[in-house]
Amino acid sequence: MPDRRRYFTRYIPVAVVLLLTGVLTVSCYHCSSTPKPEPALPAGVPIVRVLISRSVESVNIGTTGPYEIHADGSVVARSMSSLPEGKLSRRDGRWSLHAAKYTADELTIVAVGQSCVRVGSGLYRSKVVFNADAVRPGSPKSGGGMLAVNHLDMESYLTGVLARELYKSWHISAYRAQAIAARTYAFYEIRTFGQTHRYDLRSDQSSQVYGGFSAETDKARRAVETTRGIVMAIGPEGNERVFKAYYSSCCGGMTNSAYVLSGPPITSGPLAGGQKCDDCKASSRYRWPAVTVPKKIIFRALSKRYKQIADLGELKTIESVKEAGADDAFPRTVWINVVGTNGKKVRIRAEDLRISLLRDGQTQGLYSMNCRIRDTGEAVVFDRGRGFGHGVGLCQWGAQGKAIRGCSVQEILQSYYPGAKLFRAY
Repeated sequence: MPDRRRYFTRYIPVAVVLLLTGVLTVSCYHCSSTPKPEPALPAGVPIVRVLISRSVESVNIGTTGPYEIHADGSVVARSMSSLPEGKLSRRDGRWSLHAAKYTADELTIVAVGQSCVRVGSGLYRSKVVFNADAVRPGSPKSGGGMLAVNHLDMESYLTGVLARELYKSWHISAYRAQAIAARTYAFYEIRTFGQTHRYDLRSDQSSQVYGGFSAETDKARRAVETTRGIVMAIGPEGNERVFKAYYSSCCGGMTNSAYVLSGPPITSGPLAGGQKCDDCKASSRYRWPAVTVPKKIIFRALSKRYKQIADLGELKTIESVKEAGADDAFPRTVWINVVGTNGKKVRIRAEDLRISLLRDGQTQGLYSMNCRIRDTGEAVVFDRGRGFGHGVGLCQWGAQGKAIRGCSVQEILQSYYPGAKLFRAY
């Protein structure tokens, strides 16, 4: 393992100088407690495992060119031609694809050369690993769903993320700032969540939105290439540690502390929040009108995620019980009590309400929990809304506004992650 002090001393100044010029070139990446910084990974481009689908009974797959099929790590099929599209399913411990049957716990479709794997309507680089979805009720061997996980290198993964997270017309500096934030976030997840799961990240808003090869654009590739390997970290020189670099679409005027998502209150560091942002006003979600959600819909969404809430009978009301100030005039709700008709209460984070509605397809314009909550009898009204998302870390619309004003990539990142340092991890 290389000497870390010499490594960081060599590369941090280089990255900072290049970022200040607005150009980066390279010579040759919800918890129950406050996210703790993890050691940055050693040199070398890491492999990222991204969950692209789960709990489907079957899925259409194929390849655009040469491929291999591995069953529990052994090659069982190989061709220099493309794999015709067909239905992959699993029953009684066996995978079925076209006329072939494979008895294995894990089936992997490997794209050879410049080929891609097709899963549903998406195209993905490198390989896709299929496993039985043990989360589904019943035995995986008697049918049920499957997990589809795309394994690929960090830089290719980020290209598929940026193209989905940002608008095509946005400034290249906003893209570069997003690339560094997304790489840092992914590094952290690999070393934490990924250590105990079959995947490191999901492909939706619960992690980072990822569209695979199908989504890639030239601007996304350029932003990733020109920030290759650069991440953010905190800590003394020689002992820098990556952190969970949250970001959202629009903070609504002021960033929030990561406390709205997990852990105890945060008073310092890059995720403490409290930075004013006047650059996200161009977002249509900077301010949004009142949203009315029937209590039945709220109760149904929360019951799917929390057994304690399902036991409340029905939803009587929602109480705002703890607030962390976005500013003195407009505090943001952090905690809510979900009160049942049986008189019992369950306390959850306010952001979990929005996420539950989002996963249930019932957001109905509830873009953030930076709003007032009012009970109107049969429904709950969320009004005086600000921003889109949790508002922690980088504000994407704000980054775009700053880039248009001429801010460098480093200036953008420092405004949203104060105290974070830049270094090249590989």
